[in-house]
Amino acid sequence: MKNVIVVGGGLGGLFTAVELRRRGMNVTVLEAASEPGGVARTVIEDGFVLEPAASSVLLPNADLSPILETAGVEMVPAAEAAKTRYVYTRGKLIEIPESPAILLSPLVSWKAKLRAVREPWIKTPPPDGDESMHAFFARRFGPELGALASTLMAHGVFAGDPSRLSMRGAFPKMVALEDEAGSMIKGGIARMRQRPKGRPRASVHVAAEGMAGVARTLAAHLGETYRSEWPVTSIEPDDGGWIVRGPGEERADDVVVAIPPHAATRILPSDVSGIVAEGTTAPVVVVWIGGRTADLPIPSGFGVLVGPDADVHALGILFESRYAPGRAPSLHTLAKGIYGGAADPAVMERSDEELVALFVEETGRVCGVEMKPSWSRVIRQEPGIPQYDVGHVAWLDKLDTALSGLPGLHVAGWGYRGIGLSGLAADAVRLGAVLSRERSEERRVGKECRSRWAPYH
Repeated sequence: MKNVIVVGGGLGGLFTAVELRRRGMNVTVLEAASEPGGVARTVIEDGFVLEPAASSVLLPNADLSPILETAGVEMVPAAEAAKTRYVYTRGKLIEIPESPAILLSPLVSWKAKLRAVREPWIKTPPPDGDESMHAFFARRFGPELGALASTLMAHGVFAGDPSRLSMRGAFPKMVALEDEAGSMIKGGIARMRQRPKGRPRASVHVAAEGMAGVARTLAAHLGETYRSEWPVTSIEPDDGGWIVRGPGEERADDVVVAIPPHAATRILPSDVSGIVAEGTTAPVVVVWIGGRTADLPIPSGFGVLVGPDADVHALGILFESRYAPGRAPSLHTLAKGIYGGAADPAVMERSDEELVALFVEETGRVCGVEMKPSWSRVIRQEPGIPQYDVGHVAWLDKLDTALSGLPGLHVAGWGYRGIGLSGLAADAVRLGAVLSRERSEERRVGKECRSRWAPYH
């Protein structure tokens, strides 16, 4: 049985550990903190439930669902309000209708809509090398819709700048649509036709016990092989395997380093630590306001994404207690705002009090009503969210090349191939496949050796 050590008990490390165990490997998780989860922590104050990082996920998901089900993680469907979403642009709050009715919405001009409809016949080839999100969407759908779509996606997922984020690095599945069909629309239709009949559509789910509960359940599933308060100080090659040092020494065939890149650089061998250090992040600040529902009359819905032509600093506003009612006391409302990131780094210089006042004013302006919260909270996330900027794919290739010279050493987590829960799960499945192939190859070689030497025994 292959022995694997996973360094880091955040969701990326926990997903990887559960997936490797599902594939029959002997896994040990070493976590420096006293509690699992990393940035995925749940804060409860005055009856309000705060999720500073991910707060929902689309399920079912081919990679994530089996991991959650194996560990017994309870996820529940969000309220019906989660189906309603808004965009704030050009001073207007616009509800995003279900496709294809979105073509009739006032999000963009009719000229932009007509240009978007022509997308399947646009033959402009992608440039050599990497391409920014803004350039990609503008090339496929025209400048107006391209600016809107790239801004919404960059803000909503990375708190990033669409002119700097790599489309292939940040959203490889979308780029694959063009790669496969020469068009995003054609590629999307082809994927829909390939979808098995009867498979349920993915919908918003929330964790029954918060994201901290998800982490605790995953760690509990791993049992004694999950070790908290075990800070790793170094990882070194050791006679065909690896030795991991910290409060003690542990040996394994493979080591998966699933901690943020800035922390990983302190324990990885010098062959790769310098490359990992080239990864970039952007700090963000999360602001909550709460109060009686009568004093916080936010609309029913999941939340608002902010477009490029909006005079607000918030990158997104989530109506937390509308789609997850348990996050606020009875007859109370909770709203959450995301600020900063690579999209607006200067706002991070404001004090907590200034940010709360800004969020109250902007939420009222976006929703068109006065907000009178009686409660607020600010949490700053530093070093923040990884930024998959142009050049990210080449950086990953360079990192993979360096790791190929160190067999059995791997990296995982949101710094590399996906920052959402589904992205972390996909990377866990990828690593599971890699280590399974390695184990199969070891078995094949061992079998050949035994066969070769059998006549001499």
